[in-house]
Amino acid sequence: MPPKKTERNVKQDVPSLPTPPGSDKDSLLQKEYDILTNTLLNLKKKLEQLRKENEFLQNEANQTRMESHEYMSYMSKRTQKRQKAIVTLSDQNHQQLESLREQRDELFRKYEEQASELKQKILEKENELALLNIEIAELREFKSLQQQQLGCIAELEKEVVAMRCRHSESLQALKSDFLREKERYQAQAQQEVSNLALAANKEASECLLSHTQEVAMENRDLRAQLQELIQRADALHTHQDQLQAQQHQLLLEKEYVHELRRLRAAPHSHFTPQGGAASVQVDPAAAAVTTTATTTGC
Repeated sequence: MPPKKTERNVKQDVPSLPTPPGSDKDSLLQKEYDILTNTLLNLKKKLEQLRKENEFLQNEANQTRMESHEYMSYMSKRTQKRQKAIVTLSDQNHQQLESLREQRDELFRKYEEQASELKQKILEKENELALLNIEIAELREFKSLQQQQLGCIAELEKEVVAMRCRHSESLQALKSDFLREKERYQAQAQQEVSNLALAANKEASECLLSHTQEVAMENRDLRAQLQELIQRADALHTHQDQLQAQQHQLLLEKEYVHELRRLRAAPHSHFTPQGGAASVQVDPAAAAVTTTATTTGC
């Protein structure tokens, strides 16, 4: 349970601020007024909370009473039924009946304890409510100070409105100056952009023309190189054909030399051509001269 507040504690909760001379008086009064207003609101909230708790406890007590009454009626009816059937019950049933009576007594005892606890809580909450009502009554003496502070607040609000008007006028002037400067800078920027675009277009045209001339010169050089390469390729093809012809001639001469060497190995042999031609004897010296001439020509 929260600690009880006495009149001395309530007065201690409200801070006593000194009232210095000068322009700080209004701000100190405003702060003191805010503190008192917050204290009053907190006390009202606490009072409402305690009222709700009191109502909840009362409802809970009523609910407990109703449940106890229903349980008592139920137990009485159940006991009556058991008493009607006691003639046919055995000893075990008598023991169960005694156990039920003990349970009923225990429940009655617990109910009385809970009821006493709830009554004690209700009394404590009522005491807290009474103390809060006393504290709220003591706070009513601050209403005069609240009225004075409201007057000061009204004057301050008027000053704030006047300052807002002056501030809005200065803002409008600054805004108009800013718009004029913005338009001037935009026009200047557009002019610079157009100048840069013209210069860029001119430089791009010059670069394109120079690049086109360079490409044309490179094309002429490449065309000349290509023509030279074509001529060299034709010359190489011609030389290749000549070499192939010489190779073919050399192969024929090589076969002829081989045949001469074979004939030289058999000096007394005679070559008899087909068709009944006469025999021809090959001179080794003439064959050697012919081989030397052929080699020199190659």
